[in-house]
Amino acid sequence: MLRLLLLSDIHFLSLYKEMDPNACLRKAFLKDLADYRKEHGAIDHILVCGDIAYKGAKHEYEAAHVFFEQICNIVNCKPEEIYIVPGNHDKNFYAANEEVRHLINAGLSNEKVDTDKLFVEFLDKNFTLFKAFYQPFKDYQDFAVKMVSTEPLMTKCLDEKGGIEYDNEKDKAYMKTYLGTIGSYPVILYAMNTALCSDWCDVNDFEKGHKLFLPKLSYNTNADREGCINIAMMHHPTSRLVCGKQIAKILDESFQIQIFGHLHKPVSNVNNAVHIHSGALQPPKDENDKSEGYFSVYNILEMDVTCENGIDNLNVLLRVEQYSEDSKKYTENDNESKKFILPLEKHKNRWHAENEKQIQSEVLPEGVTNRTVKYRFLQLDNPKTIMKCMHYSYDENKSHNKNCIDFLNNMQSERRMLELWNKIN
Repeated sequence: MLRLLLLSDIHFLSLYKEMDPNACLRKAFLKDLADYRKEHGAIDHILVCGDIAYKGAKHEYEAAHVFFEQICNIVNCKPEEIYIVPGNHDKNFYAANEEVRHLINAGLSNEKVDTDKLFVEFLDKNFTLFKAFYQPFKDYQDFAVKMVSTEPLMTKCLDEKGGIEYDNEKDKAYMKTYLGTIGSYPVILYAMNTALCSDWCDVNDFEKGHKLFLPKLSYNTNADREGCINIAMMHHPTSRLVCGKQIAKILDESFQIQIFGHLHKPVSNVNNAVHIHSGALQPPKDENDKSEGYFSVYNILEMDVTCENGIDNLNVLLRVEQYSEDSKKYTENDNESKKFILPLEKHKNRWHAENEKQIQSEVLPEGVTNRTVKYRFLQLDNPKTIMKCMHYSYDENKSHNKNCIDFLNNMQSERRMLELWNKIN
């Protein structure tokens, strides 16, 4: 079984406890998590579906980091097993070139033109100007690097000393990572940035404003459902995206589990995929966005694989836990807590009878994964020392974040993660 804690829309403001209207709520949340762990066991992974901060400011992420550490300690989850994706509140809308971005955003929200073609032409022909798309995510990116949750294209765009050309093989517009295995099925997480062209004019609960643009480079990943369990995580639901119906169709073909945030209310449904809208842990109070109906909620996803009559099924138990302002406690939302069953597609190898060479995996100590090594490395005060010991040439023409990410990618591709782990320790 795999247990996931799903959070979204935390909207973290760095406030003194006495001034924080959500301090009591978070206290109840942590207490409820402790009770869950006592009865059901530890959480394996924590997925945070955007809007971690409120204004995308550095001090908000510092407060969030402390909060995440508290959660990990309570549910016995390793801090490197937190996975994040940005939301509209994780942007600094006042970053340089805001007027240019607003004009571009308005164009990318036009469903009557081939916006993907325009987006790629912009990417290929003027990468220097294209980088302006990502400037509002600077503080988010610094936080994401520490959390080992970076999107390669964002990393390159925010690397002040980086290259001037887009590399389709290396600069993917999504984060892909391995979560573990259920039965014989690897579980793969794909995190996508739907807030790329978000601004003050985004479509709201009253259908006013422009829709969001998610480039095909982000969602058309060709993720294979055969023999795998794929999870897509993004902040905005497809109903808020340009060409949302077409995108939803492609997602359903590739991802058995799809997790969204932004709407501040939990709701789920299933066709040939399970769609989960996570709700908001700390919903804002704003009369312009129907906030009178919002409430605090978090989700726990328990997944297992069973076999019946030769068919493997993915069993998904969604627990939706809702905060009561009256009792100051969390209780299960019976209407939204649900069970889902999806048939899984086994991979049938027509060459099975032939001998195949198998590459031996690098053996790390029990309980240590490649992600553990990366996380521990990124917390070091002076990672340059380790790089030097590992004979890695630090490139002064790249940013420190880019050097760290490239170094870790090299260590993994060269199968030197065990050596790196021993150096760190």
